[in-house]
Amino acid sequence: MITCYALLRKMGSNLYLSPYLKADQVSHLDPDTPVVIKSSGMLTKGQKDEASYALYSAIDFSVDRWIQDKQYIPRLLICAAIFMVTYFFLSLAIRDPIPLIDEVLISTALTIFCWITLAKRDTRSSIALQRRYELKGQAGSPDYQQQEGLFALEAFLQDIAGLDMQDVSDNLCLVEKKDFDLLAEDQRGPWAEEFFSLLLLHLKVRQKSLYRMYKRVHSVREGQKPNLRLAQRLFHLSMQQKIDLPLLALVVVLSEQTS
Repeated sequence: MITCYALLRKMGSNLYLSPYLKADQVSHLDPDTPVVIKSSGMLTKGQKDEASYALYSAIDFSVDRWIQDKQYIPRLLICAAIFMVTYFFLSLAIRDPIPLIDEVLISTALTIFCWITLAKRDTRSSIALQRRYELKGQAGSPDYQQQEGLFALEAFLQDIAGLDMQDVSDNLCLVEKKDFDLLAEDQRGPWAEEFFSLLLLHLKVRQKSLYRMYKRVHSVREGQKPNLRLAQRLFHLSMQQKIDLPLLALVVVLSEQTS
């Protein structure tokens, strides 16, 4: 079973997490494996459409990455050959007072153009199109299930959004030590670990700046050393709406409860 999660938010965009962002797993996914989307309650038609779009987008991303990685060596050899042929041809055909400069610049530009063209061609190849079609057919008719515990995560996001961002920043960076309430003991389990891994995957691929900030905050909390400068940085970014502080808090707290 391929398990996906829908995290619904009253403030901020809904999150739809899936393993389809794992480009290295594209070739191993069985098109006949059922897909299930777990949420805190029944999804509306609009939310189901959002979930489908998110899954399709993840499939497009991972298939593109997979086929480009698969074709990396052939593409590299072709581009290297193009560079060498172009360079030697221009060296013999063009006589200029400054040798090498024109040949290297033109050969490099042509090689880059060919690299980009070949990469785009690979994403439209029959292999990529077939794999994309199989996975989208699989994800296009998922089952929907309710997952106890997701409501607690959504309530946490809403509660954090209603707090003073300075207090949240200080708490995350241990300037003020206050425990965050998230999941009760009876709500934790394998599903929470799976959810956390998919959330981290989402951040690595879709929200890289937030993932880097998570690593910094996580390091501070592991070392148990308050970091006032980082807390001020978080507050400044939140005031400029350049960081999703409630989501950052969720990731940090969930990492500690699932470890």
